[in-house]
Amino acid sequence: MTNGIFIAGTGTDIGKTYVSALLVSSLRAGGVNAGYFKPALSGAERRGDALIPGDAAYVCARAGLPGDPMDYVAYCYEPAVSPHLAALRAGRPIKRAEIDRRFRAVQSRFDFIVAEGCGGIFCPLRTDGETLLLTDVAAMLGFELLLVAPSGLGAINAAVLAASYAARRGLTVRAIALNQFDEHDPMHQDNRRQIERFTGLPTLCIPRDARNMDISFLGCADKPAVLHYI
Repeated sequence: MTNGIFIAGTGTDIGKTYVSALLVSSLRAGGVNAGYFKPALSGAERRGDALIPGDAAYVCARAGLPGDPMDYVAYCYEPAVSPHLAALRAGRPIKRAEIDRRFRAVQSRFDFIVAEGCGGIFCPLRTDGETLLLTDVAAMLGFELLLVAPSGLGAINAAVLAASYAARRGLTVRAIALNQFDEHDPMHQDNRRQIERFTGLPTLCIPRDARNMDISFLGCADKPAVLHYI
């Protein structure tokens, strides 16, 4: 087991936070001192003068993480837009050094970190003369990826393209998590088979309202499978 995993998605609102919370809580239940980190969060709720980082708050509550949820987020913005645009509107550009500083502070408290990306795997964090992409942050942290994909119609295209893009960026995908998987749905079952065939990657089936998650994939092989056919 490495000292962390980076949760990326095939798109927005496909369950990265849900899977992150499941993974952190399952690791902690298994005796691992696991923590959470999110480099940038947009769409935060405002309560008076305070911003509430919803994703981090959910993970903290679900996994029993101590402290203020804001401690687990490097940048937090109110507008529900792409982080690069939210940062531009707020006049607070996202900087690599600050992400690294905040990440190291979280990492010092835990033995394993589940780092959750924002948006889909191709998510710009900064475009104002300096370009910073989500994949740059994943590479900076040095973690392999768990790629979260939908289970239903469109899953094959989304998962294969996202895995291919990650590979082109020099990132290693450890596994693909199919969210809201229904084992009784023939399409979900076939999507799983085809994704494994065309990527060569193991798939994790995450049902709706899961209470825990199999964590064996984190140490299941010396080297993850390589992409096939694409």
